[in-house]
Amino acid sequence: MKHRHALIAQWRGIDAGPVQDLPAKKLGNVLDKVVKDLGLSERMQLEDVLAAWRAAAGDFISRHAKPESVSRGVLTVRVLQSSVHHALSLEKARLITKLNEQLGKSAIRDMRFRHG
Repeated sequence: MKHRHALIAQWRGIDAGPVQDLPAKKLGNVLDKVVKDLGLSERMQLEDVLAAWRAAAGDFISRHAKPESVSRGVLTVRVLQSSVHHALSLEKARLITKLNEQLGKSAIRDMRFRHG
């Protein structure tokens, strides 16, 4: 072990000082922290929503409106036409319920629409 540390120190170009024996961490704990720190949990949540969107919204709506982001339980949907925006406004509660049923949790609490 001592030779290993000396070799690594030499490779790094540093003095072979005291070796720190840090306790090993479980990958699950480290991965959760990395996902949280990088904001990847919302991105993964959006991927789940995208997968459930077509079944919840139907073929026509899913071709003209696409989930864009999820932030703090609010789903932002980009809408191409004002008529689709109106239809989504009327179906908003039903869509939220269907999405949450498919996601298996209460991930979406509100929905906002953006034109473009």
